[in-house]
Amino acid sequence: MDYILEAHDLVKKFGELRALDGVTIRVPRGMVTLLIGPNGSGKTTFINTVSGVYKPDAGRVIFDGEDITDLPPHERFRKGLVRSFQVPRLFTGLTVLENTAFARYGNPGEGVISGILKKIWLGFETQTVRKAVRLISFTKLRHLWDKRPGELSGGQMKLLEVSRVMMPDQPKLVLMDEPTSGVFPSLAHEIFRYIRRLREEYGMTFLIVEHRLDIAVEYADYAYAMAYGKVVAEGKPREVLENPKVIESYLGG
Repeated sequence: MDYILEAHDLVKKFGELRALDGVTIRVPRGMVTLLIGPNGSGKTTFINTVSGVYKPDAGRVIFDGEDITDLPPHERFRKGLVRSFQVPRLFTGLTVLENTAFARYGNPGEGVISGILKKIWLGFETQTVRKAVRLISFTKLRHLWDKRPGELSGGQMKLLEVSRVMMPDQPKLVLMDEPTSGVFPSLAHEIFRYIRRLREEYGMTFLIVEHRLDIAVEYADYAYAMAYGKVVAEGKPREVLENPKVIESYLGG
């Protein structure tokens, strides 16, 4: 199988707590992979370590065949590793359209000299706005293009996060931390349908931390389960949910 992400024997300690205790997870390219487990199992710590927010105390992170263990978050982003957050981190002073467009990098007009030469950056800016409009149309936010995050519902902010992670030119892997938390079941299904469309139409790969297992299992291709900082099961999503170790971890032993 072709893996776009391989995390080998990751260890992350906070004092005496081993939040990650030798975690190995491999994400198949072009699939939707779930990462599940009870609160405190290490899921978000894993996402933060893979995305570069935390540096592991041991282990390696291989992305698209390259060792990125020591790269800062922005360098991982430029290589196509993007993420969203459980609580949307949006620019409150920017509109829906601007929040989306902002996520595209590489504007040739950001230099001191190039910034005053309109012909250098005008084409890039035009393409960026057009792409942002397409994306907010894709997530059904176009009618809210001029609204700011404070004027959106929680579900609409989640959809705006989806729009933003699609904005970089070549997102190879999207890490999502509970994309459906705090939204109605009907919208949760809609968010996962968007994710499936991105996987099927654009070949994007997703690793998703999710608690709403009854919904997420319908849309995932593969799953890992964590407990106490370790991987306790992996495989087809429904088989993982029925694994005795996974059931025991959710019941508290």
